[in-house]
Amino acid sequence: MKIWLLALLIVLLAACQPQSPSQVTILVDGSSETLTTQSTTVREALQQAKIELGDLDRVSPDLYAEIEPGMEIKVTRIREEIETEEATIPFERETVVNEALAPGETRLAQLGANGQEQITIRVVYEDDQEVSRTEVSRTTLVEPVPEILVVGPQPSTLPTVPIEGTLAYLSNGNAWLMRDINTSRRALTTEGDLDERVFSLSPDGRHLLYTRALTAEIDLPLNELWLASTTIVGEQPITLGIQGVLHAEWSPVLTETLIAYTTAERTAGPPGWQANNDLWLLTLPAEAAEQGLEQPPEPVELLPANSQGLYAWWGLSFSWSPDGTKLAYARADQIGLIDVQAEDVAEPEDRLTPLIDFAPLQTFSDWVWLPGLSWSPDGQFVAAVVHGPPLAAEPPEESQVFDLWLLSTDGRISAKVAEQVGMWANPVWGDAGIAYGQAFEPLQSATSRYKLMLMDRDGSNKRQLFPFQTELGVQLPELVWGPAGETLLFTYNGNLYTVNQGGSLPRQLTANAQVSLPRWAETIKPVASPTLTQSQIITAQATLTVTVTTTASPSATPRPSRTATPSPRATPTSAATAEEPSPTSPLTPSRSATPSGSTSRPVGPSATAPPLLTTSPAITP
Repeated sequence: MKIWLLALLIVLLAACQPQSPSQVTILVDGSSETLTTQSTTVREALQQAKIELGDLDRVSPDLYAEIEPGMEIKVTRIREEIETEEATIPFERETVVNEALAPGETRLAQLGANGQEQITIRVVYEDDQEVSRTEVSRTTLVEPVPEILVVGPQPSTLPTVPIEGTLAYLSNGNAWLMRDINTSRRALTTEGDLDERVFSLSPDGRHLLYTRALTAEIDLPLNELWLASTTIVGEQPITLGIQGVLHAEWSPVLTETLIAYTTAERTAGPPGWQANNDLWLLTLPAEAAEQGLEQPPEPVELLPANSQGLYAWWGLSFSWSPDGTKLAYARADQIGLIDVQAEDVAEPEDRLTPLIDFAPLQTFSDWVWLPGLSWSPDGQFVAAVVHGPPLAAEPPEESQVFDLWLLSTDGRISAKVAEQVGMWANPVWGDAGIAYGQAFEPLQSATSRYKLMLMDRDGSNKRQLFPFQTELGVQLPELVWGPAGETLLFTYNGNLYTVNQGGSLPRQLTANAQVSLPRWAETIKPVASPTLTQSQIITAQATLTVTVTTTASPSATPRPSRTATPSPRATPTSAATAEEPSPTSPLTPSRSATPSGSTSRPVGPSATAPPLLTTSPAITP
């Protein structure tokens, strides 16, 4: 015990003895300083030498290292500076194929202009020597303007395909028409400003309804509704004076010229509009497209502006029943019916009959999914894509399941006829059955390619119409049955193809890879006047120049006011009873990718698909 106490006493005495001074060398700011110090750490030695450290300065050895005799302490001064510089953004060159030009002809549609951007750079210095430069951000000061060269199509090598009825489609922001054969087509518009929100062919094939985009100024409406005649070559389209239209369709009744439409207000933020969720009916005079509109008819409001349903800001889509008495509507969370002919309803909502409710899809983006709809020919059922329940533990709003259902209009039958078809299945019901898209990757259907299927009206006898062997499938099923109900029209790689219900080899109709929104109707010739021949009727028309002024309150459903000023047109020297090639004119190409139609979607990634095979098809049931 005495020995242990003696050892402890020696240690304590040694600890109490003052340490001997140590000499250290400090290298800082380009100089060397020798310091004699009794400090125990590097930090204390620097404090004794009155050396102040910056937030970024680096010390070696570390500040907490113990002092040792002869130690060398190095202080590296570090500072950062932010620099900005401007750089040129070179413009891109784009080539757009336009069928309005002759093969081999080229037109410069838009001059290119370089843009300007500001680059922010972080520069790091060590002891006043630059050691690194890091780009922090880029800010575009002036957007570059692409150079756009419009070229005529290559000489067509497509086979001649007969066309029944009237076929209209959108290409490069313009409306095109095809009759009799696929190689005989002409442009109905030449401004390149169709915004794809409305593109509807009348049931007799004689009129095309569409919307033209207005300028991008926030205080102006989204667009304006226009009407074009498809029967008179050279007849100028007319405006209907309706602005801010989100969705519109012709009534399918041949004896009516009735249009249903819904409106929206322009907004600064995405998606660029606020839907009113209203519903209007507009009846046009039968001769409107040929004679203009001296006194444009006033629209009739069926549903006032409202915010019913989830994601109401996106709006709804609708489809006419075959007899024109009802509309099937699709919202983000519901499918139902609107009674168009109901009278003396207590509330406008009494016109609505929900058929099925479901959880809306959470897209985690600024677009909203709406179901695709199609009526049965007898008007008793609606085929629709419905957002299904989740397969695992994910919330219902995040489910990637989309099924095909048949909903009876009396509400008695709701039957799932195809599972996991994908969100863009877009069914179309015809006499031959229900054609629809089936996603190759149904749980990733937003970007998946689709095969085209046909099934009987009860959901049985499913068989594949396209693709055949090595094709990738269509990216977005845009399906239309021909007037006779035997031919299915679809888009593949931006071109139109037809295939019959038996699964024959598809026949290509176009080759410019710019086609969308196909519409197909039977061509019904107008009945001649008892006192004038048909030629006299056409040559006796006058063109009216319509001046439109629209006033609309953002908080109320717009009711446009219009004034029309007639302008006489000289009578042609010969009757225009048949279509003639329209004169070639330069077109301004549209490069908008705004989603549209009965379903709205973002533009997903696309893969380059091979051309259709010319071998015999292999039909997969």
